[in-house]
Amino acid sequence: MKKLLLILTLGLFLFDSYAQEFKAGAIAGAAFSQVEGDTYTGFNRIGLAGGLYVSRSFSELWEGQLEIVYKQKGSRHTPNESKGDYSLYKLNLNYIEVPLLVKLKVNEISFEAGAAFGTLIHSSEEDENGTITSIYPFEDHELSGIVGVSYKFRPRMLVNLRWSAALTRARKAYGGAFDHQKPVKWLGGKFGQYNHCFSLSLYYEFEGFMGN
Repeated sequence: MKKLLLILTLGLFLFDSYAQEFKAGAIAGAAFSQVEGDTYTGFNRIGLAGGLYVSRSFSELWEGQLEIVYKQKGSRHTPNESKGDYSLYKLNLNYIEVPLLVKLKVNEISFEAGAAFGTLIHSSEEDENGTITSIYPFEDHELSGIVGVSYKFRPRMLVNLRWSAALTRARKAYGGAFDHQKPVKWLGGKFGQYNHCFSLSLYYEFEGFMGN
């Protein structure tokens, strides 16, 4: 948590150094997640995504944005008895993330790219037999790459679609229960479990919020 506060403070200082005014607002939405490396496919874990943001315009086209977001990630598999599948799996990974973004504005549409530093604040895992007490712990921190697009449909409201892919593991490959894993090709053939997430969020800008 101290690292998150340090990043947030540093980001605000940098924004204040390059611009005279900033905007701030609230974020509320949903996250659709899967974990690469857990043998299950599909963005079936639906969680909450919400927090606060500050943004500053550097020109008519370019803008920087800093956020602090609570996001629920993980994986989910439900039984399919018609196919003889009676297995159940639920993985809940809750993070506090600090995304730092650069945005290109084209009229009411903006394109974004950046990175997010996340801290794991809670995890739970269960199958058809109940809670799993794993000897393989999850990593405390995560670094993700981000791309997205936003549409401003009202003067102080916009909708955002974002894709984030972990650049660091949520859990390392320890062998044993992880022997089934295939290497993640786009990460140089590394083994382990990685969070992938789509989010759909509504951004609301606070009225009259600006500073020097």
